[in-house]
Parts: sequence; structure tokens; C-alpha cells
Amino acid sequence: MTDQLLQERLERGLGQHMLVLDAPAAPGTTAVASPLRLATEWAGYQLSIGGKAYYAKVLHEDMRDWIDPRKVIEVSHIAAAQGVTPMLRCSAADEAVMIFSGLSPQWHWAKVSDIAAVDRLGQLLELKKTLHQGGKASFFLTPIEDIRWLLDRCREHAVPLPKDADWLSTCAAMAAQAIDAAGYDRVTVHGDGVASNVLIGPDQSMQLIDFDRAGLFDPWHDLATTLNELYQFESEWRQGIEIWAGQCREEDYARCRLHAFLDDWLWTLWGFWAGETSSRNVEFSKVGQWTLLRCRDAVADSRFESWLRQV
Repeated sequence: MTDQLLQERLERGLGQHMLVLDAPAAPGTTAVASPLRLATEWAGYQLSIGGKAYYAKVLHEDMRDWIDPRKVIEVSHIAAAQGVTPMLRCSAADEAVMIFSGLSPQWHWAKVSDIAAVDRLGQLLELKKTLHQGGKASFFLTPIEDIRWLLDRCREHAVPLPKDADWLSTCAAMAAQAIDAAGYDRVTVHGDGVASNVLIGPDQSMQLIDFDRAGLFDPWHDLATTLNELYQFESEWRQGIEIWAGQCREEDYARCRLHAFLDDWLWTLWGFWAGETSSRNVEFSKVGQWTLLRCRDAVADSRFESWLRQV
């Protein structure tokens, strides 16, 4: 029934633009939450229209409170204008449907191993910087507000949370306050460092996809979430900061660690909330379990309080 409802919304979205399929839509990437987060919020469909290939995304019903398709559509256009994502050909915000130009079958979503090498990281960070140099979104990305929204939803649905949830939420509020107090230039950020939100082409070129977490925010958030996805060791983080900024200052390392902690606590709450409320057969809770470990590691670090002062 869920697939049928999604396809009905896709058909209505296409109908708004008088588009007719050459053949029935073929399912795209299957949703996976563990061991990586991939296609968990949107259903994908391969389309052929007038002999040309397109890729459609339809927002899952259980994510419609979490994601505003109008915002995603806006930033997808900004990113496409910068040449960092496939062209968004048309959309139907009321149906939460987006239709992108199709790419050749040789393109594939990235794994950590595809982009962790130093030269590949540099290429990816340049892509993020290109997005930052583009048009400004009309709205802000505010992770701490999204964390509060998730906490409210978890309470509303009686979602079991870890015993240290209150303490981690307090630490998240302190991290957000420290970042805001330090100040930053607001740019349009990608907002999600997960490797699967990068596409790799046959010539090793890259594109960004999925702008659900995009908005105006600190550009260092994009660096921090990328490093958090790719690397476990501090030396690797510091090397990534040097690639980004030319040097690794202690205040920059602290800023990245606080951004990464904020992002991890957000995805922890999202995983537990979605795992409790979604009827889909996706292991959302495993996302929360993994990011919770990183949250605890962050606040247990003896330098956490100094990071709050250094940033």
C-alpha cells in the first residue's frame, strides 16, 4: 500500500507538468539505515520521459513532518546553478515530488572508502565550497532547534531514550551557544556529511545530492560533518582542516568537534524517533545507536569544556 501511495503521488506530480512516462517507473535505491544511511527519507524512481532518463524522488509519508520539500527544492536549484548536483527539472512541493535529470548507469553513490583518500577529500571539499559560493537560501539551518523538535516528538510518542539524554541535550545546547557566540558567515550549506550523499562518476567526478539538511549556516558545519563521517583519528581530522583552511588552529579543531557532536546528537534522536514511529522495515534505530556512541565519546573527552571556550 505504501508503494502504491508513493506512485500515486509521483503520478500527480508528473501530471502537474503534463509529463507522461514512456514506461512504468522503476524503483531506485532501496532504503538502508545500517551499516550506512542511504535513501531513508525519499523513495527513488528511474523514469523515461520522451526517450530521456530522469530520476524522481518522492518523500516517504513518515518523513513529511521532518522534511520540508519546499526548502529542499529551493536549495536543489541553488546547488544545480553551481554545477554541484544534477539539474532539478521540475517539482511538485504539495506532493513532495522532485524530478532530476538522469545520470548514466556508471554513476554510483559513494562509500567512505571512495572519498577518504586525501586527494578525494580535497575534491569533495572544493565541491562543498562551490555550493557555499552560490546563492543564499531563504531560510536557516538550526540544528539545535531541530534537536528540540525531535526531543518533543520523542516525548509525544513515548520513545525510549538513553538515560543520559538530558545531559547530552544540555551539552548540545552549550555547543550551539558557543558556535553562535563565536560568529560565522552564513552560507548555504549541504548540511549532511554522509558518504552516500555524494555521487561518483565514471571519470571520478563528484556531485552532491540530498539537500534535506541544507540551509544558511556556518560553512564549517559541512567540513565537520564530512570529517566525522570519514575519519576516526584526530590526526586525520587535523589534516582535513588543513586542506580546508590551509592550517589547523585549535579553535578550528574545537569548532569542528562541536559541530560534529551537534550533528551526532540530532541523528541519534532522529534514529530513535523514526525507529519507533515508522512502519517501514528499515533499521532506523541502529543509526541512533551508532551516533550515540560518538556523542558519548565527545562529551567524555577531557577537552570538551575547553572546546566550548576555544571555538
